Amino acid sequence: MAGGRTARQTGDVRRLALVSPLLFWPLLLALPACNPRLNLGSGILWSAQHETGDLSEWTAGGKGGTEADLPNTALAISTDYAHSGRYSVKLTNGAVATYEEAHLWREDDYPVEAYYSAWFYLPRAYQTTADWSIVEFQVPTMDAGQIGQLLDIDLRSLPEGDLILSVYDHRSAYLRSPTPDPALPVPIGQWFQVEALYRNAGDDSGEIAIWMDGQLNYELHRPFGASSTVYWTIGSKTEGLSPAESTIYVDDAAVSLVRVTPAGTL
Repeated sequence: MAGGRTARQTGDVRRLALVSPLLFWPLLLALPACNPRLNLGSGILWSAQHETGDLSEWTAGGKGGTEADLPNTALAISTDYAHSGRYSVKLTNGAVATYEEAHLWREDDYPVEAYYSAWFYLPRAYQTTADWSIVEFQVPTMDAGQIGQLLDIDLRSLPEGDLILSVYDHRSAYLRSPTPDPALPVPIGQWFQVEALYRNAGDDSGEIAIWMDGQLNYELHRPFGASSTVYWTIGSKTEGLSPAESTIYVDDAAVSLVRVTPAGTL
């Protein structure tokens, strides 16, 4: 692929050449029983861990915000569940007949190639009757102050009841991406990470690759690059869920130059 790296090339761990196990035995004994978490340091461009007890990380520098369609949706800092620390963001949505949303967003001239990640928690299962968008990539339009829809990462129910991630590109040449085979079920009652490589290029090196809990789910190559400004939105946008009143929690969101992965710390 000219001009860019593929998802499989990016962030891959290079394998060590095989040598005698005896050379590594003292080192293996010294390792902790579980894998250490990776501190990403300067690779993080922006993050929100919510340990300030408010939403100030999203609005910092005038480059983001929060919004909810009242009275059917709401968002608030919560101590119900947290991926790390004490706090997360609780998003509720009770829309029945029309699409409504509660969301947080960041906007910036991010690098052409960057990673966008967040952790989500569903306390129970839901049945979707329409798209349930939890991540959106948006772009500015020619109309001042108007933001255009580009690409959504949705939750969608399969006939047997499992929720999966689904990708919808609002441009008529692409629309809904085929469901992966096998489809990866979204965990219920435990935190799961959604991470996307977004290569915002206007030629065939443009790419969106999506991992769930470190497993590659989608790898799509197509032009993007309509604007250098990226509007990245985390939220709950839907209608007609069953049960109608839905709750989803979000924590440890980041924009980074390297993959965060499930092992990363912000």
